[in-house]
Amino acid sequence: ANYKTVPDAMWMTLLNLTGESPLAMYSAWGKIITGALGLLATGIFGIPIGVLGAGFEQVVEERAGETEIEEEEEEDDLGRGSSLEI
Repeated sequence: ANYKTVPDAMWMTLLNLTGESPLAMYSAWGKIITGALGLLATGIFGIPIGVLGAGFEQVVEERAGETEIEEEEEEDDLGRGSSLEI
């Protein structure tokens, strides 16, 4: 599509991301309110998802470290008592 200005292109992108109809006419106040709500929604959903993702990564790294320690302990135990007397 031919966009006259960068803000026009940004407006169309915002409408497409939110599922709104880009064929409707919007007033300047409508664009301002819609843009503000779009930024607010991004903050409301984006920040908690980032925090949850960081926490998930931390738990996965801790469990991976515990698994490595357990495997090393099992190898040590097997190495010491591996000779069988018959």
